[in-house]
Amino acid sequence: MKTTVLLLFCLVFGLYQAQFNSEFPTNAQVDIEITRAEELAKNNPIQSIKLANEIYRISKKTDYRKGMLESITILMARYFDAGNHKKVIDLSTEAEKQALEAKDDAKLANIYRLRANSYTELGFNNESIVEFRKALTIAEQITSADKKNYLKSLIYTGIGSHSAHVNAPLDSVIYYQKKALESAVHMGNTKDFMDRKYHLLALCHMNLGMTSVASNRIKDAENYFGKALEIAQNKTYPVSKNLEVTILNEYAWLYHDQKKYSQAVYYAEKAEQLEKAIKIPYIRRDIYEVYFKSYVELGNKDASKKYMNLYTKLNDSLVNEEKKTINTPVKKILDEQGKTHSGDIQKILMLSLGCIVILFTGGLLLWKRNQKKLHDSYAAVIQNLKNAHEQAPAETIQQEISSEKSINITDETVKMILTKLEKFEKSQKFIKKDLSLTSLANDLNTNTRYLSEIIKLYKENNYNNYINGLRIGYITNKLYENPIYREYKISYLAEACGFSSREVFAVIFKKETGVSPSYFINNLRKDSLEPVS
Repeated sequence: MKTTVLLLFCLVFGLYQAQFNSEFPTNAQVDIEITRAEELAKNNPIQSIKLANEIYRISKKTDYRKGMLESITILMARYFDAGNHKKVIDLSTEAEKQALEAKDDAKLANIYRLRANSYTELGFNNESIVEFRKALTIAEQITSADKKNYLKSLIYTGIGSHSAHVNAPLDSVIYYQKKALESAVHMGNTKDFMDRKYHLLALCHMNLGMTSVASNRIKDAENYFGKALEIAQNKTYPVSKNLEVTILNEYAWLYHDQKKYSQAVYYAEKAEQLEKAIKIPYIRRDIYEVYFKSYVELGNKDASKKYMNLYTKLNDSLVNEEKKTINTPVKKILDEQGKTHSGDIQKILMLSLGCIVILFTGGLLLWKRNQKKLHDSYAAVIQNLKNAHEQAPAETIQQEISSEKSINITDETVKMILTKLEKFEKSQKFIKKDLSLTSLANDLNTNTRYLSEIIKLYKENNYNNYINGLRIGYITNKLYENPIYREYKISYLAEACGFSSREVFAVIFKKETGVSPSYFINNLRKDSLEPVS
């Protein structure tokens, strides 16, 4: 009897222990799962996030500090890849605390880097550069040469991205990209760092390809993208599929910008096929956009409309998500300001109600007059477009060089710059978003002072107004001659002609034409008897 009771007790206790150990594995088992989470990140980032969350939960319950630190840094990296920058910043406070306690400089530098990158993506540029400097300072203290070079390469890559976000000169962006490549090259081919090294080499070559596109060095861009894709697709180096799909997407945009639309669609298809397996909505949005714009130029209305709808739906979803996850401290400040001024707002509202009654009466009288003015402005734009389409292609117009307009530049130089400006206008390069006076001067092989003065005197505008006028002229012509453009959202039209936002585009459009974009499009539809969709 005693033996039976003893066996029963052992069985119950054994089952209990088994259940306990399955819920709370040993530290060695946790370490194995950490390695698995890192491996999953290459091809299944969603599963990597799930596993890292579970590792963090278990490590916290068992107070396994290494497991907590490793899993939380994996989560920061994966959330950053997924575009959830608010989540990265939220996790970074706890991650920083754990890295400081562990005195782990490599982890700490990486945490600062990921936080800096997320600040950049959310538009907090001052906070971003502070974090990058902290990351570089910590990275220099790392004793392992491979770890140091690995992190420095990542940090320089982030600073290059930050420089592009704040519209720093292109040379500055390229400088940091080359610093990143230099650090990656200096990494050894050891077992622990080979995968990371070649991931970084692919990333650095891709980034240099992108800046080559921006500086119109197309052959260089193709070479850099080719090297990046070769590394990413080499099975010897298991580079993450995230990077491979991004390189394919950049290839698609390269050929779109070169007006090689069939090749653009070819690379977009490869990128789309690969993205389906890993699901990265921000890259998918880019793929839909290059599809849509390429199919427009190829005249494939059904395909362009399909991808325009897919893009619009996904873009709206992502924008709404970004609004929901905007930085909490900023929201808190705005809420506090709202409470402080709520009393004043009530008074203003009461006063406003009285004003509205008066304004409504006056506005009714002005409405008809305003409608006539709008129609006259619209008619003037249409007449100009008709005149431009009816005229035969003109030869290059040699603008007279007036001595009264002398700005201490030789007549020969003035003629040369004016000729190049005319070619620039015909090339439609003015629709590039990152175009600046400096980059245009570099493209025209002159300096910014000469270019600025010549635009002012011979184009009778400052640089910004000159470029804005070209962009609005380009999009009004597209709307006039190609009905498919009238189906697109205003935000799309803004992007298509180089403006950074729908709001800026609408303001400039009204300034240049005298009417709003929606008014112009609606009247074009009426004139062509095209039903409003």
